[in-house]
Amino acid sequence: MKKIFLTIITILIAFFTCACDKEKSVILFNKYRFTPETINSPSNTNIFKPNERIYYLVTLPQQVESKLLLIQVFKLGGESDERLGYDLVWGKRVKLRDEQKHYFTDYIVMHGTGNYVMKVYSRDNPTKILTSGHFYVKN
Repeated sequence: MKKIFLTIITILIAFFTCACDKEKSVILFNKYRFTPETINSPSNTNIFKPNERIYYLVTLPQQVESKLLLIQVFKLGGESDERLGYDLVWGKRVKLRDEQKHYFTDYIVMHGTGNYVMKVYSRDNPTKILTSGHFYVKN
């Protein structure tokens, strides 16, 4: 009985502690332009002030076939209630250059305060979200 119990526990521990091979796409936000020094710096944040540049870095572990991305920013909630609804406030179609096979970086400026979400789609499969990230603009 002990051997069966130990075998089951060992299999469960091995199953839950194994590393996954599939990398996920990620969006990083920063107050400063992305360089090798700022990628892992404490300046990475998702809280910004109005009219401040919001630098973002989209990582793409797998190459996008068409080299075309659609980036959209939605404002979540209304002016008085931040829980209901969303509005599309910004969008951009991006053609990746040859040196940008696995990343894209740029910046945006938001003038209004609120809770925002950035979503990235590939033109290969425009119904599937590659990645998304939340950021906040506060006074």
